[in-house]
Amino acid sequence: MNDFDHAPPPPRQPPSANAPLTSLRVTNVPLSATWASVGTASWIVGVDNLSFWRTFALAQDGLSATTAASTVGLGIFLVLLFAAVLRPFVVGKAGILLLCTLLVTSASVSHYLDAWGVLFDKGLVRNMIETDTREVRELLSFPAFVDVFWRGILPAALLWFVGIRRAEWKRSTIHTALLGVVAAGVAGALLATSYGTLASTFRNHRELRFQLVPTNYINAVYGYLKGEDVTSGAILPIAPDARRTPSLSRPLVLVLIVGETARAANFSLGGYMRETNAALANRDILYFQNVVSCGTDTATSLPCMFSGLGAEEFSVRKARERENALDVLLRTGISVQWLDNNSGCKGVCARVPTLQMPTSGIDGLCGEDACQDEILARSLEERLKEVKQDTAIVLHQMGSHGPAYYRRYPAPGKFQPTCDTNRIQSCDRQALVNTYDNTIEYTSQNIARIVEAARARAPAMDIAVLYISDHGESLGERNIYLHGLPPMLAPSEQTHVPMLAWLPVQTQDRLKLPISCLASVAGQKYSHDNLFSTLLGFFGVATAAYRADLDVLAIARASPACGNASPRLTLK
Repeated sequence: MNDFDHAPPPPRQPPSANAPLTSLRVTNVPLSATWASVGTASWIVGVDNLSFWRTFALAQDGLSATTAASTVGLGIFLVLLFAAVLRPFVVGKAGILLLCTLLVTSASVSHYLDAWGVLFDKGLVRNMIETDTREVRELLSFPAFVDVFWRGILPAALLWFVGIRRAEWKRSTIHTALLGVVAAGVAGALLATSYGTLASTFRNHRELRFQLVPTNYINAVYGYLKGEDVTSGAILPIAPDARRTPSLSRPLVLVLIVGETARAANFSLGGYMRETNAALANRDILYFQNVVSCGTDTATSLPCMFSGLGAEEFSVRKARERENALDVLLRTGISVQWLDNNSGCKGVCARVPTLQMPTSGIDGLCGEDACQDEILARSLEERLKEVKQDTAIVLHQMGSHGPAYYRRYPAPGKFQPTCDTNRIQSCDRQALVNTYDNTIEYTSQNIARIVEAARARAPAMDIAVLYISDHGESLGERNIYLHGLPPMLAPSEQTHVPMLAWLPVQTQDRLKLPISCLASVAGQKYSHDNLFSTLLGFFGVATAAYRADLDVLAIARASPACGNASPRLTLK
């Protein structure tokens, strides 16, 4: 049988030479549904999987007949497999719409895989859903449109124009089965001849499954939907036994700065060769060098660090169904405020007073639907004037959020030349690093402003400042950009984050914690898991949920430099 569906239609008679010109029209012969499925699968496997094939090729020990045969065989198997899965659904206009949607979606995903080295998993889906329009605009560009146009929109338009012939359900079933049988045969041949090559490649390069289009984004969406089931709406209380003795005299205040996309590798306080933290010099800043984030994206790390679940037990669903550290502080009589200059708190501040910073209207600070982080320091100054009781103020920065790093600081920036585009992969590597370093340098300036605002209020309150970033960032190392890789595959640039603290003498006395004790443990290994108990420990909250072995302040008091036994918080 020469055609998969049915015999071709009889040839059309050429128009008569005497026919009127209006009767001449362009005609097209629709494709069979089977060939349309095979063609779409071939295009996606061959054109939309450049990152997948590049990783697969680099994983091999040179070019040989065996590796070439394995590569070709794998490509044929994927085409047949995808075509077999598609074929039952390719029926009529709905079938054409399905294939066109698949082509455009695959091209869009492939562009960001190829351009930025991102991997598509459910965490990335969560970030896409929870992002705002400003962040979406920063991801768009004319070159991105051109790429998606030729890889997705153009073939989809051609397929829509040509159309698909209808086929009887018996033929559809036969052709689907035939594709499946042939795919199984190719798979058997691959296992018999190339099992060792394929097994070692996929075992040692787990990123391949996050690069294979379209299964990567289909699995990611399914995983997100499966893991994000709608909750009952009830919030599980945590630390119901939490109690504390409120201050009788001066308020105890903590200013917690949650950084965005700041990686420790570019902090000069941690040994980076450039002076990106010059603004923090001579300000009694204590830097913690070995801190690891809970996740590689804001939607994971932000709720994780406040949840008290720990990275091993954390899930976004669990965090949404329970209280967090801010709820516990609020319930024990501490005033809690969340000031946000980012795209939201990802549910962390859902039950505490929250102030979203404006996105325009402030000369010199705002532009293109976003304000720079100095606006947080200004807002903090006003809030500190109103403090009358023990208070925790969280400042959520825009920080170094990419890819438009050049928008995160006042131009021109300390380090030149810069990469003034969101097409960061097209920039010279040094220009890209310069631009990112400018964001860190500006973050340092803002931390310095916040410290000075706190210092100015120190005569009236016992105040401290703590800064910690939510996750890091890749700047083209190993051809990876931005962040959000699955934690098991993420490079240290995305997980090693900076943390620093400022405590004036009065606060050290109040906490019974000389800065020398804290400095003696600053080089130890910490993570976002430490934040929950550290917040409770700072305010003296007594609860079974508190763990002294995770409270950085308690760890410092128990250090040999302080000569104390392991402390336990108790009520007076």
